[in-house]
Amino acid sequence: VTAAATSDMYEVTAGKIAVERAQSPEVKAFAQKMIDAHTETTTKLKGIIAANNIDVMPPPHVDSRRQGMLDDLRGAKAADFDHRYISQQVAAHKEADILMRGYAKSGDSKPIKEFAATTDKAVKMHLAMAEKLANNMKSASN
Repeated sequence: VTAAATSDMYEVTAGKIAVERAQSPEVKAFAQKMIDAHTETTTKLKGIIAANNIDVMPPPHVDSRRQGMLDDLRGAKAADFDHRYISQQVAAHKEADILMRGYAKSGDSKPIKEFAATTDKAVKMHLAMAEKLANNMKSASN
């Protein structure tokens, strides 16, 4: 729960930065999708926790590693921003895929296992979208 909530907070914040700073309309559109999707999964996860009386509290803010990633985005030069954001998105979604797949397979809470399995489908879709954007950027810069 902590890892999923931290990931969602990072995604929403990074998405908001990207909506403001991205140069490419495709990157801005992807960022908005991430804001919407990760806001929705946070709401679902909180609902599952409440409905099942699961005694866990999502953290109030991101961990120091993700804070560093957000600071890196905020400090990026305009010309580097899109590439930096999409690179982070590919890495973040690979990490989220491992997290969700692992919990779906061997987690100890049935409702959260179901949430992880469902969410992992979206994570894989987001990863594919981010990788496609990354490849398009490579092609454009060659």
